[in-house]
Amino acid sequence: MRLMQIKFFAALLLAPVSAWAHALRTDDLWQTWTFTPAITVPLLLTAAVYARGWRRRRHQGHPLHPAQIIAFYSGMLCFFIALQSPIEPLSDHFFFIHQVEHLLLRVFGPLLTILAMPLAPLIQGLPSWARHRLLVPVIRNRGVKGVYRCLSHPLVAPVLFIAVLAFWQVPTIHDRAVQEPLLHDLMHLSMIVTGFFFWWLIADPRRHRAALPFGLRLIVLWAVTIPNTLLGAGITLSRHPLYQVYDVLAGRWGLDRLTDQQIGGILIWGPGAMMGVIGTGVVFLLWIRAERKPPPKPHLSAVT
Repeated sequence: MRLMQIKFFAALLLAPVSAWAHALRTDDLWQTWTFTPAITVPLLLTAAVYARGWRRRRHQGHPLHPAQIIAFYSGMLCFFIALQSPIEPLSDHFFFIHQVEHLLLRVFGPLLTILAMPLAPLIQGLPSWARHRLLVPVIRNRGVKGVYRCLSHPLVAPVLFIAVLAFWQVPTIHDRAVQEPLLHDLMHLSMIVTGFFFWWLIADPRRHRAALPFGLRLIVLWAVTIPNTLLGAGITLSRHPLYQVYDVLAGRWGLDRLTDQQIGGILIWGPGAMMGVIGTGVVFLLWIRAERKPPPKPHLSAVT
């Protein structure tokens, strides 16, 4: 197996690839970047709205920290790379590349975006008509409020975060999702949404208005890593290919289906622990920053 992995990584770096998903053929890996309007246009619009909002805040005397700007655009880049780079067509051929895509969509993209605390600049970056005619009615809608309260609940968000991953790894469901574009899009959307709600629960910078105190966030975070690790271990240690949809480019990279599956399982298994470590670091940094902030001054009416 070690020899096959060495051959695979050498081929990944040096060898050209001649066949991709959806009958796409090319001799150059870097020519497989795609620009799907339904994905690229919303990402570019979001980036533009954020830029407009950060400029407005700077003119108002409330500039954003450079780390926030870097985090936001890094999160947007994660989504773009996952869905528009060669990762997307290759993910239809390799299980392990599909798991790289999922890590970008459900972990790194949402976490980086949330760490940027982008709500204020995004709202301020919207045109006035969009804020009043589109955003306000959506925020005030009872149905939207109910869905938000449900998905952001401290018990629901962690369960959905891991349950969605496990559901889409069921072999028959997974194979069908790779073959059917609409189901594939639903898989990605569900991972993005549950990723945002979970990481907002963990990385919410607020102390007094957050859904969970910092100590409980650590418990929830590590509780989620356990089933994530077990899922990855189960896939890695399987002695037979579980997923029939991947052709591994007919072995052009020197990689067979079982080895591809084992590498993909490791990407679920290993980053599960890494997710806990990174999340723990984020929570401790937020905790330390909250401790250093002076307590809010009591309102005059409360004193009198």
